[in-house]
Amino acid sequence: MALSSVASRLSTRSLRSLRTVAAARSLSSGSPFDPQVPHYDVVVVGGGIIGSALACQLKTHPVFKDKHVAVIETTAPSEGYEEPDARVFTITPASKRLLETTGAWDLIPPGQYAAFKDMQVWDAMGDGFIRFEAKKADRHNLGHVLEHRVLVQALHERMKQLTTASNDGHVPLKLYCPAKVKHFQRPTVVSGISDIRLEDGHRMKADLVVAADGGNSIIRTLSALGTWGWDYDQQAVVATVKTDSVNETAWQRFYPTGPVALLPMRDGYSSVVWSCSADMAKELTALPPDDFVARLNDAFSAPSTTHPPPEFPGIPVLSDLVKGVHHAASTILSAVALVEPFVAPPKAVATVGNRYSFPLKLKHATKYIKPGLALVGDSAHTIHPLAGQGLNLGLGDVQALSDLLVEGVKCGENLSSPYFLQQYEDERMKTNVTMQLALDGFKRMFGPTPDAVSVARNVGMGTLNAVEPLKNQIMKYAMGL
Repeated sequence: MALSSVASRLSTRSLRSLRTVAAARSLSSGSPFDPQVPHYDVVVVGGGIIGSALACQLKTHPVFKDKHVAVIETTAPSEGYEEPDARVFTITPASKRLLETTGAWDLIPPGQYAAFKDMQVWDAMGDGFIRFEAKKADRHNLGHVLEHRVLVQALHERMKQLTTASNDGHVPLKLYCPAKVKHFQRPTVVSGISDIRLEDGHRMKADLVVAADGGNSIIRTLSALGTWGWDYDQQAVVATVKTDSVNETAWQRFYPTGPVALLPMRDGYSSVVWSCSADMAKELTALPPDDFVARLNDAFSAPSTTHPPPEFPGIPVLSDLVKGVHHAASTILSAVALVEPFVAPPKAVATVGNRYSFPLKLKHATKYIKPGLALVGDSAHTIHPLAGQGLNLGLGDVQALSDLLVEGVKCGENLSSPYFLQQYEDERMKTNVTMQLALDGFKRMFGPTPDAVSVARNVGMGTLNAVEPLKNQIMKYAMGL
């Protein structure tokens, strides 16, 4: 066959293929091609921490300099740092590296975050405790605590920098804020185009839409993506306090009603996160400031509750066995305490600002992706705050998705390529579900339990506290290292 004939057939076939793709894109978008409607490579719906971090991460990367990226956010961030924000996040070293890469970390004013060097966790129903120290893992700190408002302001400032045209060929980031999605039509075929309309009348199209609009994601709902999970029938009370000494440790004590945590903040403040029943949360938020401080100090300093071993009348052998196990457990905990002494937390002396509460639940999307769509952060998963991992999991989503999108651009793939999106879902769903269920089990283990479970739990904590190599591995995993 002549080469000219082969070339002609390939050319005809390619033309037909292009026409088919163009027709599919037009049909999947719900309207014919309109050159007046802006077309973005990526549209991020939700300009909170996760959405803005993703946009900054993409537009900071060299391969995205000629890509069109837009962010849609309903509310502009508040300004000012005078009074601390009661809503705070713990940032792992891995998350800090990501924020540094985006260029946002350097925009946080000095002194507006606090590092914590140690972490101590203990049980109110026994003498078991575990203490993590950064110096034993050859680290300067275990992480940082940032206020929600401070981090959002830094990310929005970085986005504003990226919206400015430059002389190096970078296509500016487009920020729609304040703006709200009114209509979203997702493509029904691979490599189709999404159609988005805002309440103010703006319209746009996108190869890839990323839902970063929170636990009640409208994009997830409009895309018919279901969720599974459960309520914990608990509320988290958050507050800010001043302490009687400088706090560089994250403290957490577990009660059957839920954990209470004290986290270091800027300027000598500390953040309180107290998980409890709805009735108790209502009581704690309504207490006069001095009474709340007294309740908080009591929660951290009250003696642990211990129970004598159960008796088994008529079965002396079993009673003696249980007493022996109980005595052995007490001996182990006493020996461990000699190796790693318990450290008492600082005392709260005053509250600052208001107290708030919010419901606790576990929620997880049945899928993270559909043609032309990816979920990140709380739109994909929410978690119990007892380990402070919610935001870090979301930033892990940002890192994974941005890495795969960059790889896709390098390979010449469409940004909605199912090959790369499926890799994202497989990687992150495994990580997020594992963490969700592990923390759910941890939460239930410290809930109301039989005395035997309480004893085993305390012995386990005490033993782990004495095994430095294992403890350091757990610490590094939690830090994302």
